[in-house]
Amino acid sequence: MDARQKTLLAVGLGVTWIGLTWWQWGTFQEPARVPLTNVSGLPPSGQGAGVKAGGLRVNLALLASARTQREATFTAPRNIFAVPQPDGTLPMGMNASAAVPIEPVSEETVAQQAAAVELAQYKYLGFLRMSEGRNRNKDVAVLSKNEEVVVVKVGDRVEDHLVLKAITPESVTIRDTGARIEQTLPLSEEPAPQP
Repeated sequence: MDARQKTLLAVGLGVTWIGLTWWQWGTFQEPARVPLTNVSGLPPSGQGAGVKAGGLRVNLALLASARTQREATFTAPRNIFAVPQPDGTLPMGMNASAAVPIEPVSEETVAQQAAAVELAQYKYLGFLRMSEGRNRNKDVAVLSKNEEVVVVKVGDRVEDHLVLKAITPESVTIRDTGARIEQTLPLSEEPAPQP
């Protein structure tokens, strides 16, 4: 195909496209303009006379029961999370019958609960037996806490206030010296975190 044939083909395609565009433009019709009408909902105030008499029904029994429910007196809901104030008065919106006496919690109990939560963060991953016979206190336990791995022997401090008391193949015992509680951690079956 030489240059002259390519030019004639390009001109022919251009004329065809211009002709199709002109034909499409000439047959284009504007959208029909129709005034808006109310299809659903309440009719405007001027069209109320055109509604059929049997079209709408009102269930009077349901309307009457709804009215009695609205007129019933309700008490304000009780705030179960409100704490009595130190002077013995109740927060606003609470009456004396709704108040439940709260037992005072000792500081020692709070400290023991906090220590138990901290000890529960540790996992016993395993142990290494360093010697056989009478020197069993040479065993080394591998513990983890929040992606941190700790290797300790019996009597070593895990943290400032935590001491490792005993190591067995199934568990370790850690004592919190501040709260004076001991907790036994069983051997964890989860794989050790990779460094």
